[in-house]
Order: sequence, then structure tokens, then C-alpha cells
Amino acid sequence: MRIIYHHQIESTNTLSLELARQGAEPGTVVWAGRQRRGRGQYEREFASPPGGLYFSLLLAPDLPQARLSMVTLAAGLGCALAVDAFCGLSVRLKWPNDLYVGGKKLGGILTEAVPDRQNDPLRVVVGVGINVNSRPDDFPPSLADRLTSVRTKTGKTFSLSHLLERCCHAIINQVGQLKEEPDKFLANWDSRDYCKGRLLRWQCGDDIVTGVGRGIMADGRYSLAEKNGCGHAVLAGTLQPLLNGTK
Repeated sequence: MRIIYHHQIESTNTLSLELARQGAEPGTVVWAGRQRRGRGQYEREFASPPGGLYFSLLLAPDLPQARLSMVTLAAGLGCALAVDAFCGLSVRLKWPNDLYVGGKKLGGILTEAVPDRQNDPLRVVVGVGINVNSRPDDFPPSLADRLTSVRTKTGKTFSLSHLLERCCHAIINQVGQLKEEPDKFLANWDSRDYCKGRLLRWQCGDDIVTGVGRGIMADGRYSLAEKNGCGHAVLAGTLQPLLNGTK
């Protein structure tokens, strides 16, 4: 695993994509102390205050076409397992790409495909941002009540380099399990599902649906059931719990 560290850059994903286009090998990691323009899902800005772990891992996942969209889910599960083991927390997963603890967001995942080069295998960049040693007043005021950090939850600080290594290995392991043991992977993800059984608001474009989360499906979509019994297989858009809790 090759790690490239920058004290501050625009975005670890942006640099990783550029390095991939230049021929960087799978396993290359771009790690930054700060991001000036960290990116989240749907091009939203990802807050990157001091003390967080921000990195992007280049992968060439050997997966069936039907499971390629589930790399984000594998990355989330890998990071949750790594944080649990290293920091002593119980991290849950909010479909498709968020880490939650105590009803607040701890981190997020952004997976992007590398533009094809002739005869190249598919490559993806998995971007990860985890609030590790950040303090509450490090976050923008508009987000402070929705975010948390490992430090806030444990009262301790942790080595970012050690957690980085654990997260990268765990992501690679979970992508492997997604290939070799998909049923086991889905069961492990389901055991950490933050949305299952909760009242959710699903927004996809201008359409908004309210229903109860029923869990992840075999193809990585999320099952949502309206009160009238109408079911939805969610592939895109955002799911937002309407009733917060500490699950």
C-alpha cells in the first residue's frame, strides 16, 4: 500500500482520480490533514475540520457487474469495523454511504469510477472522511448539531495513521467478502443498519416519499415501505430519518 500525504489539498478524491489517470497502482492512498473542498454525495461540500481522517483509496474491484455499485456499502462496513475495533465505538450504517453513532453522523463515503482507459480493468476511488479527533466547535455552526466525532463520544484522541491503515485493510477485506461471500456481507451490513425500522423521508429529484425502512436488498438497493403497503426499491436519492434516536 502506497500512502501519499498532504497537509492540505483541495480534495483527496480529486487528486486520486488524477493519479489513477496517470497510471497509479491499485492500493494507492491519498491522505490529507485538511481538505479545502471536500466533496460528498451529489457534489455536496464535505466539512473537513482539523483532526479528521480524510483519505482516498484506489481499488480495482474484481466484482460481477451487478455488485459494482455496492463498493460504497463495502467501504462503509469496513470503516465501521475498523473504528469499532480501534476506538471502541459501535458504528452504524445509514444507506448508502454514512457512518452514524448515537444518532449523529460520524463520517461518509464517496466512491467514484476512474474514467476508462483502453483495455484497463475498472478502477474506483473510495473517498472516506471520518470525524476522529475533531471537537464540536471545529464544525460549521450549521452542521454542528448533526455531526459527532470519535473524540466527542470517547473523550480520547487516536492515531490517525493507525486508523488509516486499519480502514484501508478493512475496506479491501469487505470488497473481497462482497465477492466471495455476498450473503455473509449483506448479513453483516444489515446488523448495523441505522435506517431499518425507522420512519424515513426519501427524496429523489422532486419526488418525496415517506415510509419505513425495511433493510438492504440483495442487489444493494434499499427497501422502503409506505404506510399504504406500497413498496419501493431505492437506488438513488437520499434517505433521511424523521425521528432521531440513539440506535
